[in-house]
Amino acid sequence: MKVIIRILFLLAAVNGGLVYLHYSQSVNANGEGANSGTYRQEIEVVNRADGLYIRHHFYNLSEGRHEIIWPEGSVERGCEAEDSSACARLNDSSVAFEEGGRDQQSIRYKLPKKTPLTERKLFKEPFVFLQDAKPLTTVLHVTDEQGIGGMWVSGLERVGKANKERITYRLYRGVGFVNELYWQKQDVPLAYSSNKLTIFGEGIDKKYNDQLVNMLEAIGGNHVSVVLASSNQSLNAERFIIDKTDNMSQVINQVARMSVQSRFTLQADEPSMSSMIASILADDPVGTKAEQKVFIRLKESISAEQFRQFRQNIQEKIDKKISSSDLDRALSKILAFDTHYFHQTMKEQRYNYPFLLFDPRPVLLDGEEVPEVKIIVQDGKSFYPAEELLSKMGYSIRTNEQSIYIDSPNRSYRFSKVQPFYIMNNSKYDYTEKPYILINKTLYFDENWLRRIFLVLIDKSDETISIEQIEKLIKEMEKE
Repeated sequence: MKVIIRILFLLAAVNGGLVYLHYSQSVNANGEGANSGTYRQEIEVVNRADGLYIRHHFYNLSEGRHEIIWPEGSVERGCEAEDSSACARLNDSSVAFEEGGRDQQSIRYKLPKKTPLTERKLFKEPFVFLQDAKPLTTVLHVTDEQGIGGMWVSGLERVGKANKERITYRLYRGVGFVNELYWQKQDVPLAYSSNKLTIFGEGIDKKYNDQLVNMLEAIGGNHVSVVLASSNQSLNAERFIIDKTDNMSQVINQVARMSVQSRFTLQADEPSMSSMIASILADDPVGTKAEQKVFIRLKESISAEQFRQFRQNIQEKIDKKISSSDLDRALSKILAFDTHYFHQTMKEQRYNYPFLLFDPRPVLLDGEEVPEVKIIVQDGKSFYPAEELLSKMGYSIRTNEQSIYIDSPNRSYRFSKVQPFYIMNNSKYDYTEKPYILINKTLYFDENWLRRIFLVLIDKSDETISIEQIEKLIKEMEKE
C-alpha cells in the first residue's frame, strides 16, 4: 500500500511540475510577473476518513504583505514543514504572509468531516485565498485514500487520473481560482473536454454541445464543468453545474450566466443582462423565451454591420463593469439615434418593449424648446408624441373605445379607432395609411400626417427640429 501511495504522489508531483512549468511559461509570456494583485497556486487535497488534508502552495507572490483568509472550520493551520523556508513569511499567528523576498510559500490545513461521504457533498469555500489578490492559475490534485469511488468536480479541466486499488488520484488545472469542490457517488463518463468546457454524461445531443462550445469560445470566460445524469439533483456552483440530462436548456442558460459573470461586472438589479450579453457575443439567443425574443428583436431591427460594430463594442468592455445603460449608449452611438431598449427590457424587465429609436435633436415649437417632446424613429419614419406636443399647441385629447377626440378653440377632430377615417370640423376624410400609432399605449402622429392635419411647418437641421404653427405665422405676418 505504501508503494502505491508513493507512486501516486510521484505521479502527482511529475504532473504538477509539468503543469506548473507550462503555466509559468504562459504567464511570463503574457508579461504577468509577480505583482501585488496576482499569484499562482497549487493545491493538494487528500481525502481521509476524518477530513480533507490540504497542502497549499503559492508562487510568484509579491514582496508585500498578504493577509490569509482561512476556510471556515479549518484546523491544524500552519507551515507545511517546521523550520522550512517554504513558509518563512508566515507570521506567528498564521494570519498573513509578511513582507519578504521569497515568492514561494506553502501552508497546510485540514477540513474536518462530520460524517462520511455517502451520496454527494459540496465543500463550499474549502481553500485559502489571499485578501486583495487573485490567482492567475490553479493546479489542483485530489487523492482519495478511502476508496469511496465516485467523481470529484471543481470547475477546472481534468487533465490526469490514476486508479490503484482503494486509492484514486485526479489532476485538474486551469486559469483563475475555484473555491468549491464537489463529490458524488455516481461516476459519470467524460463526454467532451476542452480548455473552456468539460461535459460528463451520456446521450447528449450534439447540438447542445456545439451551442455551449460556441458560446464559451465567444465569451472567453473561465472553464466550466457540466455533469449530466438522469438521477442528478440540480446544483449550480460558481464554475460547475450538476443537473439532469433532459434539462439542457436550463443548463445552457446557467452556463451563460456563469461565463458572463466571470468576464463582466453586472448590476444586481439587471438579472437578464447575462443572457443578453451571452446572446450578443455568441450571436445566438440564449436565456428564457422572453429574453431570447428581446435579442431576436434587436437583430431584426439593425443591420448586420451595425450588429457587428455593437458586438465589437461589447467585447471591448470585457473585465469591466457593464449595465443596460452602457448598452443603450453604445448602440445609440452606432445608430446616431437615442435608444432606451436595454434599459426598458433589462432594467425594467419589460420584455415586450418594442425596439424604438429617439431622435436626439431638441424640438422647438414656435421658437421655444419643448424638452418633453421625444420623437420616435421607426421603420424610417418619424412619430411625434400627441399629448406632449399637441397640448402645447392648445389642443386637448380624450379617447374612448371607439374614437380619439382632439379639440382646440378653432378645430375639432375625431379619429375613428374602428374605420379608416377622421373628421375635422364636421368634414369626413378617408385614408389608406393610418395617421397615428400607439406605442406602449401612447399616441403618436406620423410626421407627414402631423403637417397635413394640424397645419404645421417642420424644419430639420443638424442641430434642431423646428415646428411652427402656420396659423401663428399668418397672424404674425398680418401684424407686420
